[in-house]
Amino acid sequence: MSFILNNCMTISIIFVVILFVSIAFNKRIAALVISFFTVLFGLFLLFYAFAKISGFDALDIQIKGLMIIGEGFLLLVITSVFISVQKTKKKTL
Repeated sequence: MSFILNNCMTISIIFVVILFVSIAFNKRIAALVISFFTVLFGLFLLFYAFAKISGFDALDIQIKGLMIIGEGFLLLVITSVFISVQKTKKKTL
């Protein structure tokens, strides 16, 4: 568990890279799932910090969890906009 807590920002960056690769290969459902997993990962960090960790380490993990949740929501919005733009381009052509 300490590996996940120490490298949580790296894990979220890996999620972002996988998301952009899936967008590049037109895997729209995979992109939505990855953004959803990013939000779930942030929620996991937040709730784990509330339940198991105390002190300033908990505050650190909670803030990182909130940042990852925000990142996941931004990715969800970006993916949704990208999918809707692709759909409108297909309809106009």
